[in-house]
Amino acid sequence: MLLRSVFGKTIRDLRWPTFWVGLGMGAMTGYFALLYPTYSKLFDLNSMLAKMGPAAKLLGAGGDASSLVGFLHLELFSMILPALMVAFAAGMASGFTAGEESRGTIDVLLSYPVSRRRVVLEKAVAVVIGCVIAAVTVWVFALAGAAASSSPLPPDRLAEALVMLVLLGLAFGAIALAISAASGNRGAAIGVAVGLMVLMYLIDALAAIVDGLNTVRPLSLFHYYMGNDPLRNGLNLGDVAVLAAVTGVFLVAALVAFDRRDLAA
Repeated sequence: MLLRSVFGKTIRDLRWPTFWVGLGMGAMTGYFALLYPTYSKLFDLNSMLAKMGPAAKLLGAGGDASSLVGFLHLELFSMILPALMVAFAAGMASGFTAGEESRGTIDVLLSYPVSRRRVVLEKAVAVVIGCVIAAVTVWVFALAGAAASSSPLPPDRLAEALVMLVLLGLAFGAIALAISAASGNRGAAIGVAVGLMVLMYLIDALAAIVDGLNTVRPLSLFHYYMGNDPLRNGLNLGDVAVLAAVTGVFLVAALVAFDRRDLAA
């Protein structure tokens, strides 16, 4: 029964990539949480960041780094986890239409008794589920590592930071999906999505030390991802709305583009 729908087949195809990505991200976060007490005894993180001066802001460092929350923000949530989540979401989304075309299986995909738009929607839901599973895995491993090291880590704040992580991944995933649906070129879809991620990260990071970039900072999705520092302060509904809106706009663009485009046979 699972393979009799586009959604079921997509979930089946993504089960192992989701498992390994979730396990990798989760194990890394749990390891850092477990490592924190030892690391904090060896290094004065706040002193190190102070010596780095403005360069520390390029790493997304801010606030007090002498706690597990600050340590995870600096080491993982500012760069590494977002990069992994975006690559995961964009990689999955870009292959849903362009990947099928390049493999010559698009006719089989569209042989299901569903519309093109429903095909895109069902595959998009699979991306959401994959990202959520990866985030839940990170949450479990991080709390396990924090408990093992007796380091305070609020479960609700961690969950809220992971919600923003998922939304960031979905926003870039939707961009990749729209480009894939419009062009049929998976490489271009991944390249543009990842390139935008790097550019937006640099804009947001540099704006902290270059006043002239503050006018364009709102164009960076990273401004909304960690602007309110949800790992310390919780969710900002305005930031949630922006990332959700970007995802929705590009998903609609993908639906329209895939529905109208002549597909490669």
